[in-house]
Formats: sequence, structure tokens, C-alpha cells
Amino acid sequence: MASAPRDYCRYIDMWAVPGIHPTNNEFMQRLKTADSQHFTRNMTVVGTISEKEENGKWEKTHLIGVRTDIWQPSEQEVEETLDHLRERRKDELRREIKKSGRLNAKQKIQLEERAEEDKIMQMECKEISDRRLVLKVFKTTGKRTNWAGTIEQMTATEIHNSMGSKKNLITLAVMLPRYEFVTYIQQNHRSFRTPAVFTFGFYDEGRMWHLCLRRKWVSFGVDFEVLADGKKIGLIDGVLFAMGSDSYVNLANHPLNESTQFVDLLTLFASSVGYHKAMRRSIKKRVQACLAGNWHQHLIQDEELKLRHNGRSAA
Repeated sequence: MASAPRDYCRYIDMWAVPGIHPTNNEFMQRLKTADSQHFTRNMTVVGTISEKEENGKWEKTHLIGVRTDIWQPSEQEVEETLDHLRERRKDELRREIKKSGRLNAKQKIQLEERAEEDKIMQMECKEISDRRLVLKVFKTTGKRTNWAGTIEQMTATEIHNSMGSKKNLITLAVMLPRYEFVTYIQQNHRSFRTPAVFTFGFYDEGRMWHLCLRRKWVSFGVDFEVLADGKKIGLIDGVLFAMGSDSYVNLANHPLNESTQFVDLLTLFASSVGYHKAMRRSIKKRVQACLAGNWHQHLIQDEELKLRHNGRSAA
């Protein structure tokens, strides 16, 4: 592992083939001791995070897990999703005929006729687009394994942003422990600029910082410059000849870099970079379905809808 030139550094080691990584079973056992609210049975370890100590040595401090049930759902999971969708749709059709109570014989025939013509009821598993990235980081130093943050894809926002810009743009939401705000990282479309640009706001110590993650035009590996209020404060330095999407998070002397939560946020983003190409393919498929009038093929999961919840709606 090469030495890093910056003041603060983390190394993100994303495994090329997580399922057969020799230490996967060991790490899975450690993750089972984590907060059950954040670790689920459908999670697979996909990488580790190391921090550079004062003596120059590297220590593995975190694990990275991905929700495989929604990133790479099995045929059975897709079928279960479709069955649930059909049941919900049939209940909606029934209530359109009669708001409550049992249906009589004539109404039952009417329900079956509507179900036969309904697009949702006639959907097949291959038509469903519910793939969504959810990565979680767990701190493994000490006696316990603790949740350190989650980054997840916001598919509904991606669709309307991509329609408006005619580019496949990624939107990510980041949740951190002991941090009361959800941070939305948005890819922006800038004319005549191909390398990706992501922006977000981060509130720290009574001040809102405006961050930009700007991918370099020319680099060895996938590199992003980190700018705060227009000034460069660090670099996400992608490793060129890595088996996975490995990278360093190198930060210069800056007030934000004293915040562990900010460093965790950058680490989560760096962990997601290797998935961006597949995410954009998924966005393209969703946008094409919606533009063709097949909005029902894009399933918005309840977990994503909760992140769009209006906390003042009951006021």
C-alpha cells in the first residue's frame, strides 16, 4: 500500500469479488454484532477502510457492507416484490369498484376484467426496475461494531433530474450517527464538461459549508478534488491498478477535516464510486420506461419514500 502525501488519510479497499474474499466470513461474523437496525441478513461485506496512524502504519478500522437484496436481488426476491405489487394494485382496483365491504358476483366479474387489462397486473419480473444502491459503513475498532454511516441512491430524484438535463445524473443521500441532517449529494450537469461534478451542503459548528466533488479531467484512476466554498481542501485519489475501486481520502489542514462525520461522509462517497457506472445504466433504464408511459415499472421503495417525508405535514 503506497504512502499518502496528505495530512489526513484513509484508504478504501473495495474488493473485486466480495463473495469469495478470504476474510469475508470473518467480517460477516463481526458485523452480526453490530446494531441490528442497520445490519440486515441481506448485507454482504464488500470492502474495508484503513486509517494511517502517527507511526505511519495502516490499521483496518471500518467495514463496508452493501444491501444485496436491493442491489442484486435474486429471482425469488423479484417475484415476491411483484406479488406484493399485484396484491396492492388489486386492492386499489377493488376499492375503485366498491370502497368497503364484499363485492357481489357482478362486481367480482368487473374486478377480474379490470385486472386483465391493467398494466401493473400484467407485469413480468424482467420489467421491474427496483435496483438501488445502499452502502453502510461500520466501525470495528474497540469491543463493539458500530454503525458509522449509510449512503443510498435516491432513484425518484434521479429520474426527474435526468429527464430535465438529458443526462443520467446520480443522487445520493447520506445518514450519519449523531448528525441530525440528511445530506443529499447531487450530480450536476455542466455544459461542455464531461467529468462528473457532485455538490452538497454540510452544516458544521454553526456554519453551512458548500462542497463540490469535482472529478479531474486527466488522472491515474478516478480522482475527485474536494472543494469547500470554492477552495480545494483535499482529494479522493483513485488507485489505478487496483482489483476493485480502491482510493485514498487525502485531506489538507482545514476546519472541516476535524469533523469525523465529514470524513465519514467523504469515505462513504468514495466507497460508492465503483458503482456509479452501473447506477447510471439503471437510471437510463428507468427514464426510458417513464418516458414511454411505463411509470409503474419503476418501483420506489418505502425506505426511499421515508427520506422524502415532510416532518411538518401533521402540523
